[in-house]
Amino acid sequence: MNFFKYVLLFILVSFSLNSTAQNPIVKDFGMADPHIYIFNENAYLFSTRDADSTANHFIMPDWHIWSSKDLVNWTYELKIDPSETYMGKGSTRCWATETVEKNGKFYFYFSNGNDDSGVLVADQPEGPYKDVLGKPMLEKDLTNGSEYDATVLNDDDGKSFMIFGHLDSKDKDLRYFIAELGADMISLKEQPKVVDFNKKDGFFNDKPNLHKRNGKYYLSAGSQYAMSDNIYGPYDFVGNSGDGNYGLTGQAHGNYFTWNNQWFHTWCKFYIDPKIKFRESYITYLHYKDNGEMVDDVNFLKHHFATGVGRYDANWDRIEAEWYMKSENLDKKEAPIGGFEIQNVKDGGELYFPNIQNLTDKTLIEFCLSSINEGTIEIRDKSKSGKLLGSCKISSTGGWNTYKTFSCDLKDMKDVTDIYFVFKGSSSDILHLDWFEFK
Repeated sequence: MNFFKYVLLFILVSFSLNSTAQNPIVKDFGMADPHIYIFNENAYLFSTRDADSTANHFIMPDWHIWSSKDLVNWTYELKIDPSETYMGKGSTRCWATETVEKNGKFYFYFSNGNDDSGVLVADQPEGPYKDVLGKPMLEKDLTNGSEYDATVLNDDDGKSFMIFGHLDSKDKDLRYFIAELGADMISLKEQPKVVDFNKKDGFFNDKPNLHKRNGKYYLSAGSQYAMSDNIYGPYDFVGNSGDGNYGLTGQAHGNYFTWNNQWFHTWCKFYIDPKIKFRESYITYLHYKDNGEMVDDVNFLKHHFATGVGRYDANWDRIEAEWYMKSENLDKKEAPIGGFEIQNVKDGGELYFPNIQNLTDKTLIEFCLSSINEGTIEIRDKSKSGKLLGSCKISSTGGWNTYKTFSCDLKDMKDVTDIYFVFKGSSSDILHLDWFEFK
């Protein structure tokens, strides 16, 4: 571990001791352009850094990597300095990145300002990384647009694609470009093509991000996004996954990702002043409507922004069922009364809620749900086979649009922090769970 890593780790530990906030993810670090990926069953956060909290222009001297097993506790892993790349010592143009894994290697695509882009390669996500080309992978003037801010997707058929650039519907020279990557992941297999849009109004910025769900491609710029059935397009502009609050705008550089059957969104915001180029990064739960549209959980942010994902308090008025951190044998769907809920709950279905404070004196749990069947919700400690804390019998509420509350006693709650709900029943859809609370 080098000297800088020791110093920075000390700073990060100091931050964690002085702040209980999970949003921002790391306070006062200047964390920007956050991208979280799941590698080897762990989460890895790659970010840029705004080094000056008074600057009116970008001063970004390095890149950083953290890891986490729960999206709550983050371990600092590595600093990547521009001197380790063709950019050279002293550059302050370490702009946004992308990291993907393929064939046992990890590829870190980085932006040299808005001029060109390079690639580093490592054997493990935490590095060390090596500049295998020693020159840009995307040379300046490769297209008539801008060769920076790449996003990469390993598609279901084994092919890999890169989208890069800056889109502005009012400027014909500012476009996103797409190209299939070579098998080596450090070259382009084809000449980049302009990404096709049916409608671009309202959709513009740099730092595109691409992900895929249920056969649909989602191309986003900040929290503004478009969808397509084809990776090359045409893409249809949909709108904002957020609502403009908490920095959920076209400037919310970050990514959407899934882990343990839950979706999340991480992004950054110019939180001091839009004119001051200093950002902090945040995270929230993400949901999908039945038509595939994305919805950031701004209700969670409104009530529990500082707590962040993966942590709860038994004294909250209610905990929404869709705020889980792990699930099995059930789905998260739109609720008929608005918002989202848990549906298609099968026998043996599970929901996991870790890091719950103030459970010790709780003696009862209440569930708000709808059902046309009978079943049981087991409340267990730490795992699906852990100590039984309570068991709640469920009966029909009269229909999926009719909600009632069911409660049961809790016992042996001392030192309990992590709870599993295990669902039992003979139906293929035992119940639809909206929320629960402790008393």
